[in-house]
Order: sequence, then structure tokens, then C-alpha cells
Amino acid sequence: MTSAAEMISAQDLAVAADHGQIYIYSHVDWGDDPQDGPYLEALADAKDSKRYVGSCRGLIDLITPGQYNWKTPMRVEIWTGEPPADTTEWDNEVDIDFDAPTGGITFEPSGGSAHISGASLPAGRYRMRVSGRGFGDPSTNTPSADYYRLRLWPRLQDSPAALRRSWRHWGSR
Repeated sequence: MTSAAEMISAQDLAVAADHGQIYIYSHVDWGDDPQDGPYLEALADAKDSKRYVGSCRGLIDLITPGQYNWKTPMRVEIWTGEPPADTTEWDNEVDIDFDAPTGGITFEPSGGSAHISGASLPAGRYRMRVSGRGFGDPSTNTPSADYYRLRLWPRLQDSPAALRRSWRHWGSR
């Protein structure tokens, strides 16, 4: 009999989003083009996959429905194993691999900014569930009050990113 996963810790933060994006990383393999390479490739992965969460060489690009928010609520949870599903509580949800070889997690708005923030995270290889809600309704001009949660748990092998739930208004943006 396997025991259910348990939450080890939780941190509530306010992170900056700009140009409709939040970059999430612990380390990034910048490759040959440290200026744009991973940023543009992660953005392309997010949009082309229609997950609106993309990755490239250690950088995760989280697309937000609003242009900017300097105090975007973000909760970071660390679990002993895959957390229980609550997909119906969220507008968009994606599982993606995340590596923190030396620990820590960084949040950076797109476009370069002094609004970089971070949270503690033990070094390791993780699966990350990126959940977002409060996105509003563009057809009624309901403003976004977006909120995000990252749930991380140890992973033993690499897996492709997986869309668990898609916000129905992404196509209208």
C-alpha cells in the first residue's frame, strides 16, 4: 500500500509579470545566444504547444492573460510525491519538468527588470504542476485577477510537458 503524497512546505509570494510573461528558473543553459535564445524558444514552445507554459534549456515561460502585474500572487508548494488532482479549481494547468541543481527558484518578468524575486527550493530534479486561475473573461471585459500555484515533487525520469486543463479563452487573446 502506498501512502498519499504530503505537502512539505508552502511559500506565498508576489512576483512580477510583464509583457504577459513570468520566467521561472533555477539555472538556465544559455547556449550560444545568452540574450534571446532560451527566452524566445520557451515562448515559442508555450504558444506553439497551446499549453501557454513552455520551456527551453532550464527556463520556463509562463504566459499570463494580462499585460503586466508587479504583484502577481504565486504560491510555491513542495510535495513528497505527485499531489492530489484539483484541476477543476484552475483555469489552466500544465505539468512540466524543472531542475534546480543548486537549489532555489527565480521569478523574473519578461523584458528585463529589477523586479526579480525568488523562493527557497532544495536542490533536485522536479516535476512541476503550474496552475493558474482568475483569468477573467475577455468576451465580457471582465478584468483578470490571476493567481498561480506551483506544486513541485521529486522526479526520477524526464517526461514531456503535459496540458492538464486549458483556459477556454486562450484562442481569443
